[in-house]
Amino acid sequence: MLRLAVTGANGFVGSEVLSLAGRRGVEVVGVVRSEDKAASIVRLGARPVVARLEAEPLARAFAGAEAVVHLAMIGHEKPGQTFEGVNVEGTRAVVAAARRAGVPRVVLFSGLGVAHYGMTSRCTNRYFLSKLSAELELLRSDREAVVFRPSYIVGPGDGLVTGLLADMAAGEVVRVGDGSYRLHPAAVADAASAALTAAEAPPPGRGAAPRVFDLVGPEPMRFQSFIERVAAAARMAGRKAEFRLREAGVEEADRAAAAGGFRGMTTDELDCLLCDEVSDPEPLVRLLGRPLVPADEAVGRAVRGSGEASPK
Repeated sequence: MLRLAVTGANGFVGSEVLSLAGRRGVEVVGVVRSEDKAASIVRLGARPVVARLEAEPLARAFAGAEAVVHLAMIGHEKPGQTFEGVNVEGTRAVVAAARRAGVPRVVLFSGLGVAHYGMTSRCTNRYFLSKLSAELELLRSDREAVVFRPSYIVGPGDGLVTGLLADMAAGEVVRVGDGSYRLHPAAVADAASAALTAAEAPPPGRGAAPRVFDLVGPEPMRFQSFIERVAAAARMAGRKAEFRLREAGVEEADRAAAAGGFRGMTTDELDCLLCDEVSDPEPLVRLLGRPLVPADEAVGRAVRGSGEASPK
């Protein structure tokens, strides 16, 4: 039986990894930051371990594991949590802990757009730099490495769909620009399956070439289309989805984000929305050995799993 350690185990993707691992009979240690997060790990059938992102406590948590799935990263900074401290130094600690514990492979989630750092303005920011730096920490190590670079991952409770549903229920969706920029959403079920597949079937042998996959769904789409698909799924689920669409200028959104936040988005998060990054899903299809979850199905699952239907 595979024994797996997962950092960020209580998060959106981590919870799905634990749930899938349980169905596959994989023994999992779920690493969380505090005792109050441990109960959710137990409910998912895993063994919780409370540990900081530091090499020594992580090494104890990783003892006996055959692979680590590293998900404990942040998409925006807040007091006490910086991109450098969490995404970069945290990954450095995970790699060091894996080495101390004798864990041969590490699976890392990075971000779609990393490959264009320094090439496009929206991919050249501190967030993408931290993800690139985290990749290098792993790829330069002596561990077997598998890196996934996700676009938006959608599923029950994801931030993008949940936010749109709340705006639709309130009667107004604010779209930045004309909505022609693209995203390439992947289902959280595919993200979890990719993580487990990489843990179970890593590159053969020490020193084998690392693998990097763009974690995208089967269909890229413009953001305007994504809004329309969420609205269609919301109506099918009995949710309120009659709303006014208001366009905010890109420069206006950039200024607001730089001044403290545009509708809750930091500058880095706004860059991720507008970066227009898409990729080829075929390498991921080959890794999983099956078709990816269709975009409309992924959106539908996200909508149906995001709480009670609102009255029309």
